[in-house]
Amino acid sequence: MRTLGWSFIITVVTVLGGGVVGADEAPIAGTVKAVDLMARTLTVESSVRGKLRVVVIDVKPTSKIVRFVRPTETSKHGFNEQPAALEDIKAGWTVNVTTRHQGNREVADVVRVVHEK
Repeated sequence: MRTLGWSFIITVVTVLGGGVVGADEAPIAGTVKAVDLMARTLTVESSVRGKLRVVVIDVKPTSKIVRFVRPTETSKHGFNEQPAALEDIKAGWTVNVTTRHQGNREVADVVRVVHEK
Protein backbone atom coordinates (compact mmCIF):
# COMPACT_ATOMS: atom_id res chain seq x y z
CA MET A 1 0.00 0.00 0.00
CA ARG A 2 2.83 2.37 0.82
CA THR A 3 4.40 1.76 -2.63
CA LEU A 4 1.08 2.48 -4.33
CA GLY A 5 0.85 5.81 -2.48
CA TRP A 6 4.30 6.96 -3.60
CA SER A 7 3.65 5.79 -7.16
CA PHE A 8 0.48 7.87 -7.22
CA ILE A 9 2.28 10.97 -5.89
CA ILE A 10 5.13 10.58 -8.40
CA THR A 11 2.62 10.18 -11.24
CA VAL A 12 0.67 13.28 -10.20
CA VAL A 13 3.83 15.38 -9.85
CA THR A 14 5.12 14.15 -13.22
CA VAL A 15 1.84 14.88 -15.01
CA LEU A 16 1.29 18.29 -13.42
CA GLY A 17 4.94 19.29 -13.59
CA GLY A 18 5.24 18.11 -17.19
CA GLY A 19 2.35 20.35 -18.14
CA VAL A 20 4.09 23.36 -16.68
CA VAL A 21 7.48 22.56 -18.16
CA GLY A 22 6.05 21.59 -21.53
CA ALA A 23 4.09 24.83 -21.91
CA ASP A 24 5.39 27.53 -24.25
CA GLU A 25 5.98 29.99 -21.42
CA ALA A 26 9.70 30.56 -21.88
CA PRO A 27 10.76 34.10 -22.76
CA ILE A 28 11.17 34.81 -26.46
CA ALA A 29 14.72 35.97 -27.13
CA GLY A 30 15.93 37.09 -30.52
CA THR A 31 16.48 39.84 -33.04
CA VAL A 32 13.86 42.48 -33.77
CA LYS A 33 12.95 42.24 -37.45
CA ALA A 34 10.23 44.91 -37.48
CA VAL A 35 8.41 47.37 -35.24
CA ASP A 36 4.86 48.32 -36.26
CA LEU A 37 3.85 51.38 -34.26
CA MET A 38 0.31 51.51 -35.68
CA ALA A 39 -0.44 47.86 -34.82
CA ARG A 40 1.75 48.05 -31.67
CA THR A 41 3.65 44.86 -32.53
CA LEU A 42 7.21 43.61 -32.51
CA THR A 43 8.31 40.97 -34.98
CA VAL A 44 11.09 38.91 -33.40
CA GLU A 45 13.18 36.21 -35.05
CA SER A 46 14.37 33.65 -32.52
CA SER A 47 16.16 30.35 -32.68
CA VAL A 48 14.52 27.43 -30.91
CA ARG A 49 16.29 24.08 -30.93
CA GLY A 50 18.28 25.05 -33.99
CA LYS A 51 15.26 26.23 -36.00
CA LEU A 52 14.44 29.84 -36.75
CA ARG A 53 10.96 31.08 -35.98
CA VAL A 54 9.37 34.46 -36.45
CA VAL A 55 6.98 35.61 -33.71
CA VAL A 56 4.70 38.64 -33.87
CA ILE A 57 4.21 39.98 -30.35
CA ASP A 58 1.48 42.43 -29.35
CA VAL A 59 2.74 45.24 -27.14
CA LYS A 60 -0.07 46.64 -24.99
CA PRO A 61 0.03 50.02 -23.24
CA THR A 62 0.41 48.06 -19.99
CA SER A 63 3.47 46.16 -21.27
CA LYS A 64 6.69 47.15 -19.52
CA ILE A 65 9.58 48.06 -21.84
CA VAL A 66 13.07 48.51 -20.43
CA ARG A 67 16.60 48.91 -21.71
CA PHE A 68 19.86 48.65 -19.83
CA VAL A 69 22.33 51.55 -19.88
CA ARG A 70 25.66 52.14 -18.26
CA PRO A 71 25.57 54.58 -15.35
CA THR A 72 26.87 58.06 -16.12
CA GLU A 73 28.74 58.22 -12.82
CA THR A 74 32.23 56.77 -13.16
CA SER A 75 32.13 55.36 -9.63
CA LYS A 76 29.21 53.04 -10.47
CA HIS A 77 29.59 49.82 -12.44
CA GLY A 78 27.21 47.52 -14.29
CA PHE A 79 23.98 48.58 -15.92
CA ASN A 80 20.89 50.48 -14.85
CA GLU A 81 17.39 49.59 -15.97
CA GLN A 82 15.76 52.49 -17.79
CA PRO A 83 12.15 52.72 -19.00
CA ALA A 84 11.71 52.83 -22.77
CA ALA A 85 8.89 53.09 -25.28
CA LEU A 86 7.97 50.96 -28.27
CA GLU A 87 9.09 53.87 -30.48
CA ASP A 88 12.63 53.52 -29.07
CA ILE A 89 13.08 49.92 -30.30
CA LYS A 90 14.81 49.47 -33.66
CA ALA A 91 15.16 46.57 -36.11
CA GLY A 92 18.38 44.65 -35.47
CA TRP A 93 18.27 45.03 -31.70
CA THR A 94 18.30 41.97 -29.48
CA VAL A 95 15.38 41.60 -27.07
CA ASN A 96 14.11 39.18 -24.47
CA VAL A 97 10.32 39.23 -24.18
CA THR A 98 8.23 37.63 -21.45
CA THR A 99 4.82 36.92 -22.98
CA ARG A 100 1.48 35.38 -22.20
CA HIS A 101 -0.97 33.75 -24.56
CA GLN A 102 -4.14 35.65 -25.35
CA GLY A 103 -6.15 33.58 -27.78
CA ASN A 104 -3.77 32.73 -30.61
CA ARG A 105 -1.60 35.82 -29.99
CA GLU A 106 1.53 36.45 -27.92
CA VAL A 107 1.15 39.51 -25.69
CA ALA A 108 4.21 41.12 -24.11
CA ASP A 109 4.33 41.49 -20.35
CA VAL A 110 7.95 42.71 -20.29
CA VAL A 111 10.21 43.65 -23.21
CA ARG A 112 13.88 43.86 -22.27
CA VAL A 113 16.30 45.40 -24.76
CA VAL A 114 19.42 43.30 -24.35
CA HIS A 115 21.65 44.76 -27.08
CA GLU A 116 21.31 47.83 -29.27
CA LYS A 117 22.99 47.92 -32.68
